[in-house]
Amino acid sequence: MATTRTPGITVLADGRRFIDKRYLGVRIGMRVGAVTQEQAEERLEVELARVQCDLARKAHARPTFTDCTARYIAQSHGKRSIDVIKWHVMLLHKLRHGGPRIASVLSAIEPD
Repeated sequence: MATTRTPGITVLADGRRFIDKRYLGVRIGMRVGAVTQEQAEERLEVELARVQCDLARKAHARPTFTDCTARYIAQSHGKRSIDVIKWHVMLLHKLRHGGPRIASVLSAIEPD
């Protein structure tokens, strides 16, 4: 495998190009095929933009009800009323979602 002028793009033995790069903690790996260096660089730019867009979207995503309740319980961990708080959160979750999905979150956070 030969390297090219662009880090992350290599040329395989049969002349096809391969993209293998880590960008912002995300691995980008794909066979580009028998294309020119410029076309491979364009494809890499598209993938880098996609990763940036995905990370930006995840950074601004709204937390779920389960995430918020888990954070609230973790913050209330030192309180004497943690069992009552857990019970109230379980009731709210049943009303909101109709099921005991938050039970795993509640059981994972035990009072001291």
